Amino acid sequence: MTRERRGLWVTLPRPRPDAEIRLYCLPYAGAGASAFRGWPAALAALGPYEVAPIQYPGRETRLREHPFIDVDAMAAEVAASVDRPYAVFGHSIGGRLAFELCRRLRALGGPPPLRLFASGCPAPQHPPAAIRDSDLPDDEFVARVDGMGGLPAGVLADPELRELVVPVLRSDFAMVDDYEYVPQPALAHPVTAFVGDADPEATAATAAGWREQTASRFALHVLPGDHFFVHSARRALLAALVADLAAAAATITSDADVPTR
Repeated sequence: MTRERRGLWVTLPRPRPDAEIRLYCLPYAGAGASAFRGWPAALAALGPYEVAPIQYPGRETRLREHPFIDVDAMAAEVAASVDRPYAVFGHSIGGRLAFELCRRLRALGGPPPLRLFASGCPAPQHPPAAIRDSDLPDDEFVARVDGMGGLPAGVLADPELRELVVPVLRSDFAMVDDYEYVPQPALAHPVTAFVGDADPEATAATAAGWREQTASRFALHVLPGDHFFVHSARRALLAALVADLAAAAATITSDADVPTR
């Protein structure tokens, strides 16, 4: 068995040296790289794909670090790791971070991704919520997070776990609350948006604006489920993702500007 490879930000839980495409995956608020446990095997069964979950600071293997997500530092490590065609996927807060990551990668001048997949995330130019979740009192904040689901049952009810998890969640929510969209030229590569049909956090209407963020093709997929359809509808999500990824890969006429393995 090939040993797991891990960087500070970029992890490769199941390296595939023969993979034709790598998918960098950015998790949702409060989560780490393990949010994509099962994806490497699932995508390997669907084609020549390798999964590289991103590990945010302040959780899992980076638990001792302050939970501040430095997009520039993340982009630098991702750019240095690119050695084959790739795509970027992000869910919820990860969708917003994935968008900013693609912008930073463009600024660094490296090869662009085949496609950006923004899941459970309104378009970045969509007006922010009127209420800043990160400023809510602890009990209200915990109730808000608990109502969204996504955390194992009982985590927020356990005082010790709550003390570990809430600061990370509050930091992640603050990043969303503080986000200021800055207009830039649209991304040159295609964008796909995913939403759950019962998700109040990101609807088909708020995700449709992702179309404005690409000068290429756009696709919107509505899947069954609430905000965490990324888990409950994983099979359907990955099937749609692979179809869109294959369509993007088919447009490649030359890999001269992509580093070879």
